[in-house]
Amino acid sequence: MKNNLRAFTFVELIVTTLIVTILTAIWFVSYIGFIADSRDSQRRSDLSKVSSSLKIYKQKRWYYSEPGDYFNILNNTVPVAKQWKMNKWVYLNTLDKLPFDPKSKSYYSYAVTNNKQEFQLSATLENEDEEIAILEWNYKTVSKNVLPTIILAIDSTTDIEIHDGTWSGTENRTKFIFDQLSDNLPYTMWTPDEAYSEGTSFSGILDKAEALNSFWQNNDYRNCVEIVEAWKSISANTVEEQYQILNNWILTSTGCTFTGQ
Repeated sequence: MKNNLRAFTFVELIVTTLIVTILTAIWFVSYIGFIADSRDSQRRSDLSKVSSSLKIYKQKRWYYSEPGDYFNILNNTVPVAKQWKMNKWVYLNTLDKLPFDPKSKSYYSYAVTNNKQEFQLSATLENEDEEIAILEWNYKTVSKNVLPTIILAIDSTTDIEIHDGTWSGTENRTKFIFDQLSDNLPYTMWTPDEAYSEGTSFSGILDKAEALNSFWQNNDYRNCVEIVEAWKSISANTVEEQYQILNNWILTSTGCTFTGQ
């Protein structure tokens, strides 16, 4: 009696295995993308939550909490900002628990102006495998008198000088972090304990930032007097203020001949 049962041929097994493999690969890539998007949503939520907590803290105390174990950012030897991480050394009793990056486990970068009246937070988004920086802040640039951001893509145990008076430039002047750009990042997923930067120049970043409409510049202030009258001085001490001047896409420095608050 002829056997009507027909087994799979070797070719059919190969084709079936290949189809299953392709479908599994598509599912895995989609799953990885979904997980990365979920972590990015968590990062955005974390920064928003910390930002709200900082603002409540300032309403009670009239200033923002300092970063723990910070280093100073200097402009012509004058301290203009303090930077480090939003970690356990930050005194912030308006938030029950300080969040950290869901993948790298790194605390988010945090900086305040030296008078503790303005702040920035920064994280790195996976952004579909093309990492970009994300900023949450109430810090605003002052007309063309610009300290581009108060967070640098740099870690340090000593104070960092960003002013040199000429375009010959110091290394640190290329490490400002801009929102939604990949040139200078607070950290990467692979080296979360070290700041990362391609060293892209400020003028080079500006071209990208303006194209993405992510570089906000206040045009309300025309001179140093108007800046200080608007309480935009960022130093805490009574010193001659130094601001970065954007001149033909080049950062140079000038001394405002007034004293800080």
